[in-house]
Amino acid sequence: MKTTIKLTLVMLSVLCITACADNGKVDKSEADNNLVLGLLKTAEASAKEAGQIEIRGTYFQGSCSAGTCTTPGSNTVSIQSNFGTTTGYLYVDYVNGSGTSTYRVNAEIVEFSNSERVLYYKPKNNANISALIWTITADNEILICDVFNGKPTLAETKTDLASRKASGTVYTTNPKAAGCNGSFAFNFLTKTF
Repeated sequence: MKTTIKLTLVMLSVLCITACADNGKVDKSEADNNLVLGLLKTAEASAKEAGQIEIRGTYFQGSCSAGTCTTPGSNTVSIQSNFGTTTGYLYVDYVNGSGTSTYRVNAEIVEFSNSERVLYYKPKNNANISALIWTITADNEILICDVFNGKPTLAETKTDLASRKASGTVYTTNPKAAGCNGSFAFNFLTKTF
């Protein structure tokens, strides 16, 4: 092969490799801008995630009495919050010993507060709003109490819960023994997965 042709092929190869190496590169200022935007989106998503309900998930539920809790059986509780809001849903399925459902709650969470550890829910096909409170023990055990205080408005339900707490019929100091609607103990939750 002639030297001119070889030289031309080498130059074309170098040109092609250089062009391919530069293909898809982004200007540094554009890359920096994209990085900042990505970090802002991540921070925004983290803030929304941090605002989710503290006890979201699906659990098996056991009962507690006199300071001892049973091993959770077939009763399930699902609690989820809508991303970036203080709303969500509550679904409870109570199953009897023969394995059939005896009671179901399918409800909208109209408001929750992680700091107060309370959620207010309205069952489907029901106008009243009730409260469910929770506590987390030093051993990271989650215990819940359905206050069953259905009232027509959220404000009335909040007032009723405050009244029950003030009178001592609802409290979280010894949830495995009492504090849920008088002398009843709380229920114990275990994550299903």
